[in-house]
Amino acid sequence: MAVKPRAILVSTALAALVVFAVVQDRVTAAGARRYVALQRDAIAGRGQPVTVDEIMRPAIHRSVQQGLLWSGVVVVGGVGIAGAVGRKRS
Repeated sequence: MAVKPRAILVSTALAALVVFAVVQDRVTAAGARRYVALQRDAIAGRGQPVTVDEIMRPAIHRSVQQGLLWSGVVVVGGVGIAGAVGRKRS
């Protein structure tokens, strides 16, 4: 069964969307865990109190950057494969 470049591009787009969502979720969750740890330290008297915005705003920014980076890697790889398959079929 021959795979068409269009199918590769559609699959790549879906994979990139999934990669973005997973990476963004994991990096945001890491920020939430950091907030909880810092807040627990503050309650125990071992650190300064922090606000959610202090921790989560940079974490969300980082999560979007990382999500775009890794989904971009998926897109570049998929476009390269689709291009190679398209040239091979011609």
